[in-house]
Amino acid sequence: MPVRGTPDAEWVPIAQSFPCSLNKDSAPELLKDGESPEAYGQGIDKPGLLYVGTAPSGTAWTGIATASAPTYAPAICTWRMIENRLWGFVTAGGTKIYYGAYGYDTNYIIQNLGYIPVDYESSNIVNAVSFGNNVAIGKSDHLYVVRNSDSPSGNFVAELVKQASGMPVALDVIAIDDTLVWANTHGIFSYDGRNIKELTFPIRSSLAPFLSSSLTSFKADFEKRRVVALNSTATKCVVDISGEKPMLYDYSTAGFRFTSKTLVAADSAPLMIDKIGITYTASASANMSLDVKINQTWKSESEFTIRPATDNGFAEIPLTNFLACRKFAMRITAMSSSLYINSIAVHLKQGGVRSYNNQ
Repeated sequence: MPVRGTPDAEWVPIAQSFPCSLNKDSAPELLKDGESPEAYGQGIDKPGLLYVGTAPSGTAWTGIATASAPTYAPAICTWRMIENRLWGFVTAGGTKIYYGAYGYDTNYIIQNLGYIPVDYESSNIVNAVSFGNNVAIGKSDHLYVVRNSDSPSGNFVAELVKQASGMPVALDVIAIDDTLVWANTHGIFSYDGRNIKELTFPIRSSLAPFLSSSLTSFKADFEKRRVVALNSTATKCVVDISGEKPMLYDYSTAGFRFTSKTLVAADSAPLMIDKIGITYTASASANMSLDVKINQTWKSESEFTIRPATDNGFAEIPLTNFLACRKFAMRITAMSSSLYINSIAVHLKQGGVRSYNNQ
């Protein structure tokens, strides 16, 4: 029989939507399930599971390949074959993009004016690439677009789309389907021909490695609509644009980490959490290292071993740092590659919790 005044203990879910996308700018109490203030090294190919994964390598984009300089070229340019015509641009001091007649790939045959002014401002042209039936002209600080670049008539104009949306690194750009994605000093952005979307908005105040100064090139998993951003040959981050909301995954730090949202005590009453519970599948005996946050202080727990060697079920992990607090969070700092977690819950021994996102 319960003692008068003692509440019944209960299990409270703290994370069950995996893999988790980064959200560093919202208060940790505001995070929704499927978001984490700090996570890296996650596997992302098994939806619904938290596990240690390797960084995707991606496939090179063929749409950025250069063409040989044509005969009778009007200037020393970087040339691309886009929509069955030659397009050329000069990087240093370039304020125009050249285009040849429709259907000619080895000779520059002038059509109409033969070039398009991109001189609303004086920054240098960095790149010109195709997405959909448009040509994006990335300057160091501005983005221009030539629409309907597949028109044989050659009646083209360059539209200034947005300031502070340039492409300072030539290879930090890619097109997936009809969507252009690129990085600059303000983060990673996409443009579908109608709207520019700031993909890295949830980490705007802490962008690394999701910005041009950390990256040298883009690849992609075109089938899964994931942008793979690299520095030299090492994958630093991945942006998944397959859903309504972009998903941000960090691979710039060695190892593994997953951090939960923060639970807040309800009605100013202290809460006490004495156990962590995980629903899991293990293909071999697995170890897991865990920290808990009591109010604003992180405390390390012992390493836990999950046995038997192949099993699935619910494991209860007792905490040594069992203290009354107003806020609580947990993080996994290391985990065996054989362990796959479906959900994580905390055992609330005393008090109640709330999240600002639902109360």
